[in-house]
Amino acid sequence: MASGGGGEAGMVYLLPMRYVSMPVGGPEVSVLGLGCAAMLGRTGRRESVAALTAAWDAGITFYDTARSYGYGESEGLLGEFLAGERRQRAVICTKFGILPAERNWKQRVKPLAQAAVRLLPALRGMAQRQAAGQIVAGAFSVELLQRSLETSLRALRMEFVDMLLLHAAPLSVLAQDDLMAALGRLVESGKVRMAGISGAQEVVAASFAQRPAALTTAQFAMNAQQLDFADTTEKAAREGWFLVANHPFGGPAGVSACRQKVEAMRQDAALPAELREKLTPDAQLMPEVVLNAILSGTGVHAVIPAMMQPKHLAGNVRAIESCRFSAAEIALLRSALRASK
Repeated sequence: MASGGGGEAGMVYLLPMRYVSMPVGGPEVSVLGLGCAAMLGRTGRRESVAALTAAWDAGITFYDTARSYGYGESEGLLGEFLAGERRQRAVICTKFGILPAERNWKQRVKPLAQAAVRLLPALRGMAQRQAAGQIVAGAFSVELLQRSLETSLRALRMEFVDMLLLHAAPLSVLAQDDLMAALGRLVESGKVRMAGISGAQEVVAASFAQRPAALTTAQFAMNAQQLDFADTTEKAAREGWFLVANHPFGGPAGVSACRQKVEAMRQDAALPAELREKLTPDAQLMPEVVLNAILSGTGVHAVIPAMMQPKHLAGNVRAIESCRFSAAEIALLRSALRASK
């Protein structure tokens, strides 16, 4: 496996899949992770297994899941896929604090509903709103932590997880001393390699500032419109935090906004002509700009885009493996993206 460090200024970009080390040891982490939120939820079993297989074959070893994903079934599918020798190389992040609803008739007819959504895309928004109403958020007691982790370990078919995160945590969770102590004990016991937090940038920033002893990793949204957060994340990485960015493209609106910014750069005579030529639009331009801008000079160690569709996964992997931009050009692009509001 080739190695590379998150946010290193001298990083070379013409490499196979890059990997970073966790500060606590264990397998190396691919800088591109596969998010499992859609598996057995918006995406059926066949498509989910295909995505897992394609990701593994591409060298992706980092898998991000949660107790609530896929109506509570995503972890089980991931555990089934990684059983055996794959587990030795895989890095698993799961979360607690958002619980799936109890199994009911809606889940039994889920395959039919998924087929209907594929046939009638207008139903997708309705299905997502109904699914959102079936989960229980903000479940951050010590009892629920222990129960959730044990359920996750059984579903994943594992004795420990590499990362366990507070899921979409509010700021108030940092004041729960009993919960922080319980997370610390799980790390000491070996059931969790690293404990951490996922949430809004302001909550993550508060975690960096307060630095509860149990928390050493964080996951947060970062895209081309949110690169100002890099000042905070770069400092946190120097202080030993292991950092993971999600939602790097910011949805359709984020992609559209980024395209407009990149096109403005292409027209900017102040930029080097060679760089402007490289900004000529093509299918790979957005993944190469966005993913590499997030992974360099920000302290971010790994990024998790949505990659259920094979073309998205292939494009994101290529963006990591063979980026057209040098490290200096990525730094220039990142500065220009931050400056354009």
